[in-house]
Amino acid sequence: MASLYPSPPRPARRLVGYARVSTDEQATDAQVDELRAAGCHTIHQEHGSGASRTRPVRAKLMREIGPVTSWWWCGSTASPARSATCSR
Repeated sequence: MASLYPSPPRPARRLVGYARVSTDEQATDAQVDELRAAGCHTIHQEHGSGASRTRPVRAKLMREIGPVTSWWWCGSTASPARSATCSR
């Protein structure tokens, strides 16, 4: 039986990217290129020490976007053990 009330429209899918490197000598260019290729229009970038756990840009991003329905992590090519690995 058909409903008398139409379903509300589904929200548009929004892809937001986050690129981070550990040193100022490194660049986020390759990560940004991959995120854009994946469909991200908004990309937040951060430089920080690998020893430091503070990620102010990431923390602000997580507060802004709220609950995350999908999360992908790609290891840097500088980390041989995690090279070319992504997890969801």
